[in-house]
Amino acid sequence: MDRSVKPKKSFRVSKPAQQVNVSNTWTIIVICLSFALSVAFSAITSTALEALNIFWAFVVLLTIIFINILFDIVGTAVATAEEMPFHSLASRKVPGAKESIVIIRHAPQVSNMCNDVIGDIAGIISGAATALIVASLTASLGLQGMLPSLLLTGAVSSMTIGGKAFGKGISMRKCNDIIFFLGKLFYYIKNIKNIRRN
Repeated sequence: MDRSVKPKKSFRVSKPAQQVNVSNTWTIIVICLSFALSVAFSAITSTALEALNIFWAFVVLLTIIFINILFDIVGTAVATAEEMPFHSLASRKVPGAKESIVIIRHAPQVSNMCNDVIGDIAGIISGAATALIVASLTASLGLQGMLPSLLLTGAVSSMTIGGKAFGKGISMRKCNDIIFFLGKLFYYIKNIKNIRRN
């Protein structure tokens, strides 16, 4: 009986075909940007909500949740989109195709900005908005205890998490369409700027 051990075959997974730009400078920029934006938006939101009644405070809170979900959809789409379909469109000079390729090649930065920077800032602001609304409700309606705070915090969390879960399914199925829409948007914005300069 041959007891010689046969060497195991090593398997390698091929690298992704699309080119992705990774920058360490971006990490430093995003840290500073996150700090500045968090402080600025938290201050603005807190000041604005204190001047609003409860109805408009809820409208602002729901808008923040919607923005959080929307940017999470974009961040997921750019991370899963494929570059190859846009090359044929770019060769035919379809508006937005080249811009879509640029977005995909900067996927780490765009995804980080949408999912982490905007997402985390929106989370911080929605938490502050929730606390202000609870304080306003307890003062105006005479509510006491932790129950109003727990219920509103739970509702905000469930809407945010549920919305992101629903949005991820859409963004993964329609990732190329979402990126193409953004590419066309950037294309038309760039053309408007060029027309104004001329």
